[in-house]
Amino acid sequence: MRLYFYAALVVLIAALSFGVYYYHDKYSDEQDKTKRLGQEVAGQTAVISRQAFEFNRFNQISQQASQYATNIKAKSDERQIIIRTVVKKNPASRQCVPNVDGVVDRLLDYTNDLRASAMYTTTGKPDATSVSAIATACRLTYAQAVYWIDPLLTVIDQANSQLAGIRKIEESRKNLPDK
Repeated sequence: MRLYFYAALVVLIAALSFGVYYYHDKYSDEQDKTKRLGQEVAGQTAVISRQAFEFNRFNQISQQASQYATNIKAKSDERQIIIRTVVKKNPASRQCVPNVDGVVDRLLDYTNDLRASAMYTTTGKPDATSVSAIATACRLTYAQAVYWIDPLLTVIDQANSQLAGIRKIEESRKNLPDK
């Protein structure tokens, strides 16, 4: 009888040892999986945080550029009113600009090409109804040249502001840590 008892005890100890060993391995595997998943979640959290920060920063830069563009456009419109008032009273404004070396022709052709590319039509020709009577008598008057200067400078300033914003975005990307 004792023999059976010791045999049963040995079998029981062996079964318990096997069970402890088996479930300990399962527990270790689950711990490793949990640790890897935790690391993945932490990595994804870092990526999402970085992207959120970048989007926020890019939106701030874009908003600044947009606000600047709005401000300079408003100032340009105010200056245009003043310029038009002054030019209307000046008789020299109706004089034709001499077409030295075809500068006026190149300027007008380039302007018309820009307008045509910005419009939905594909003709590439300026709208005949928009050409004034003075412009048909000569290619460009001094008044027209003066009217173009401030809007041209405004557009250049807006474009430079947008490019500066892009440079800021690229610089902020370079300064961010990789993780």
